[in-house]
Amino acid sequence: MAPAPAYTLSAVCDPERSMHIALVVRDLGGGGTGRSVLWLARGLLDRGHRVDILLFRAKIHFSGEVPKEARLFVVDAIRDRLTEECAAPELARLVRLHASTLPLQWINMARALRWDLRCLPGRRLTRWSSAVANYLETESPDCLLPNLSRAEAASFLAGRSLARLPPIVPIVRGVVRRDRSWSLRRCSLRLRRRSWHLRRHLYSRAAHFVSVSHGVSDSVTEALDVAREKITTIYDPAVTPYLQSRMAELPSHPWFFDGGPPVVLSVGRLSKQKDFSTLIRAFSLVAARRACRLIVLGEGKERRRLEGIVRKLGLEDRVSLPGWVGNPFAFMSHASLFVVSSISEGFGMVIVEALACGCPCISTDYPAGPAEILRNGEFGTLVPVGDEVALAEAMHQLLDRPPDARELRERAKDFSVERAAVSYEKLLLDLLQHPVTGDGMEGSVS
Repeated sequence: MAPAPAYTLSAVCDPERSMHIALVVRDLGGGGTGRSVLWLARGLLDRGHRVDILLFRAKIHFSGEVPKEARLFVVDAIRDRLTEECAAPELARLVRLHASTLPLQWINMARALRWDLRCLPGRRLTRWSSAVANYLETESPDCLLPNLSRAEAASFLAGRSLARLPPIVPIVRGVVRRDRSWSLRRCSLRLRRRSWHLRRHLYSRAAHFVSVSHGVSDSVTEALDVAREKITTIYDPAVTPYLQSRMAELPSHPWFFDGGPPVVLSVGRLSKQKDFSTLIRAFSLVAARRACRLIVLGEGKERRRLEGIVRKLGLEDRVSLPGWVGNPFAFMSHASLFVVSSISEGFGMVIVEALACGCPCISTDYPAGPAEILRNGEFGTLVPVGDEVALAEAMHQLLDRPPDARELRERAKDFSVERAAVSYEKLLLDLLQHPVTGDGMEGSVS
């Protein structure tokens, strides 16, 4: 596995060169992507660059982390109760982007995709790409950094209709798979194939790629035939001043103050990808051997099924699902153990956040992220995906023999905001000094 980028804090190409950088993301909901986008913006702003954040939906759950110097743009005015309550100042700053789905745009989209009917965009994606195109024409940023597949697609489609296109550098946050196999779930298969074909068409327009782990970089090379030299691995900025201030607060859960047994913690969206069902079953094996309790922070479609598993195992008094919380770091700094049970991720920011809080970590060894963060088990335990017995044994052992919290915090410093910002700055300045074209350039997708 290739080593991490060896950029140091002094490796700045031109300190006096200020760039205008646009970050594109669907929304700033409760996931790790939104938080990492905000802290990348913070780091770039601190280094003297102008930063815009383009949102497709007016959904903001990180009001305390949105940089005041960053300009916020939005396409669709979709909000939720939490956004209305906690992000009023950010909502007031949003600049609405014009978007349309006129017939001419559908023709332009079809032409951009070489009339490949397998991946023609839907109405919403067409509107989003129109909004991004209007932003590019009026604001003229030096470079565009889209996050996640829909933001990437909208950005590249927007670029197809413009004469002057800034470098587009997608930040790939998840493992990309070449999925052509037959499946009984035909609708799901069609969607996966459509996404794969769309990416192959559009990635030829990328000036470069950033991936959040070496495992993700490998998947982009293998699935989309992108040359490895066109991909730079830059770890997400996970250790922030905001985290360090919030971890000193008290968690809003009574189990940390009643003098009871140790608390095992996990954080994430209640979805099949996070595989909390395996975590709960593994915890039941641990709870049969010793006194302990489990808290899972997050909300999602799997809540009812997970609550059913808890009832079936008779763990109602030992497992708590309190929902989404604004300050998970206070929980991490007081928990005895942090567990990630995911089937797949692109990086695993919560692992770094737990290390920064001095909390011992266990993670499933999915293809990208945890082995790099935990340095193949040196700073935490890795277990096979979906193996509840191995997970239970690892939990039992780490509760008995926790590592030194100071060593965990020291490892977390490798994922600081400043280091990530310097890495992006060096890459983007190099791209602007040595511009490349999109289609037909060396290493482009065939």
